[in-house]
Formats: sequence, C-alpha cells, structure tokens
Amino acid sequence: MSKKDFDAFIKQHKSTEENNIDWDERKNDWLHHINDFYSLVQTWFYEYKKQGQVTLEFFPYRLNEEYIGSYESKKLHLKIANQVVVFIPIGTRLFGSKGRIDMESSAGKVRFILADKNFTVPSTKVQIYDGKQTKDIDWAWKIATPPPTIQLIDLNEENFFDALMEVLNG
Repeated sequence: MSKKDFDAFIKQHKSTEENNIDWDERKNDWLHHINDFYSLVQTWFYEYKKQGQVTLEFFPYRLNEEYIGSYESKKLHLKIANQVVVFIPIGTRLFGSKGRIDMESSAGKVRFILADKNFTVPSTKVQIYDGKQTKDIDWAWKIATPPPTIQLIDLNEENFFDALMEVLNG
C-alpha cells in the first residue's frame, strides 16, 4: 500500500468521536457547569458576604482549548481577612473529567473536577460511538486530592470549607 493509498484510507475512515462532537454545545455545557459551581460557592458565603466578612468579585477570564477555540469565562476572587483566594476555570478538554476549576491562594491550591458522580478515583471510560444515543453521565463536582494517589471527594459545604482552610493556611 502506498502513502497515497494510506491517505485515502485515513480520509475515508475518519469518523472519530472528535468529528462527532458539537464543540459549541460542549463549551456551553461547560460554561453552565462553571456557573453552577460559582452559584454553590456564593450560597455558602451568603451570610459572610451579608455581614461584610468576605467579598466575592468576578473578573473576565479567557480560555483557549483545542477544537473549542478561545472563549470568555470568568474567575472568582474571594477576599477574606486580607487574603485573596482565586477560583480559575482550567477547561473542559481534560483527561478523566468533564472539567476542572482550581482554587488558589499564595499558600496552596485545590482542584475541583467535574466527574461521574459515582467515581471515587479518577477514571476514564472508553466508548465506541456507533451513532446511537449513549448513556448520559450524571456529573458532580468533586475535590481531587493531590497525586500520586488521587481520590475524588464529593463536594459539599463541609468539604469545601476544609479545602478552603487548606489553601488559606498552606
């Protein structure tokens, strides 16, 4: 088989998942999940904000991902007792998750990932797309512990504040 035959073969059989994905839909879904995450954070800080103990401020943030391109999102700055904690969306084209947001301060970083709600460790699932509807995954925000033995902890108010204290105290 010549290189020309091989090129023709590749073009003929190029039906990977990458070609079947609606990247605008994927981006919009990701932006929706980011907003849901920020809404959750705002809910947990409602009383603190009301009492003037914290401030939450959003800033435009530009992401650039393969196949999706450049798009506008937002990062959140949380100001607490002369410290700033920043929540930064990392992206949706990540191996083993649907997306990630990092919480960072000068003292540390915690990763929040959007994963299958049933997973307790990072996992990848291989699917062969046959043109039929595949089972939808129930996505949930989780806290990813540091490597090498990464665990996924369900995100709830208590776990969130534990993670926050980790980045505030180092």
